[in-house]
Amino acid sequence: MKDVLPPLEALYPLFWKAFHALVYVIGAALVTLFINWSFKRFQGFTDQMRRDRGSPAHVEFEKQSATIATTARRSLILLVWTMAVILALRELNFDVGPLLAGAGVAGLAIGFAAQSLLKDVFSGLFLLAEGRIRINDVVKIDNVSGMVEELTLRTTVLRGTDGATHVFSNGGISNFTNLTQTYAYHVVDLPVEFEEDPDRVMSVLQHVSAELSQDPAFRQLVLEPVEVFGVDRFTEQGVMIKARIKTLPNHQWAVGRAFNLLLKKALDREGIQIATANRQVQYTRIDARERAAIKSVVEEILHERLSGPAAAQR
Repeated sequence: MKDVLPPLEALYPLFWKAFHALVYVIGAALVTLFINWSFKRFQGFTDQMRRDRGSPAHVEFEKQSATIATTARRSLILLVWTMAVILALRELNFDVGPLLAGAGVAGLAIGFAAQSLLKDVFSGLFLLAEGRIRINDVVKIDNVSGMVEELTLRTTVLRGTDGATHVFSNGGISNFTNLTQTYAYHVVDLPVEFEEDPDRVMSVLQHVSAELSQDPAFRQLVLEPVEVFGVDRFTEQGVMIKARIKTLPNHQWAVGRAFNLLLKKALDREGIQIATANRQVQYTRIDARERAAIKSVVEEILHERLSGPAAAQR
């Protein structure tokens, strides 16, 4: 048995090399923790700067910095672990030269075969450099809307309002709509009856805008008072009055819901009716039997209305 096992002194170099390989792996883990900590501190610094200055431009800077920082952090971590694995294999007497050469040749072959992947990567680089899509933006791609949850060099991930995840390859994004860049608008299309005075309705819109601007919860979100365009068009519902409110990006929906609530209450107080679609049916010729049938139906409906619970309470 003693002749089969090597002496303990012969195992020292192997232990020493394994220790060095483990040091590289532990070092990569520590560097990864440091990278994550550094980028988190950087993100906190940009958030604090935005809160101190509080302008819309710094909101855009926060989105751009978060997007670039996330991509840079992942790329650095990938580079660190790649180098750590190569150095660890080298310490364990693996010949990494052929491995690297083979990886280069394989990468070249894959590059020719996977042109769509290269297209995705280059498109992702341009998206990051131009800053037209950032994390936490709400965008519309191919009739699909959602918040940008993840943006990498290869894919863009949207999270829909229903929680669904939509994944797009960057190379396939030819056109998109960013709903939350720099500023946004809540557009109001208000249909009122033809009998209503448009000037009176527009005055109510102005008063509601002033009331919303005094609300502490929305004061910082509204960039400009309501812009009333006036009578936009005539429809079967009535007169359509159009207006819009300029808000911070990502906040047009919250501001719009608050504005609509205040507008409904103001219209009720002023006795202004919101128009609904109406249909008028006119009979030009009604014989005696049809007239009697219609009269019977109307009398039955009136009898039910007058003898119902509401009539008993009155």
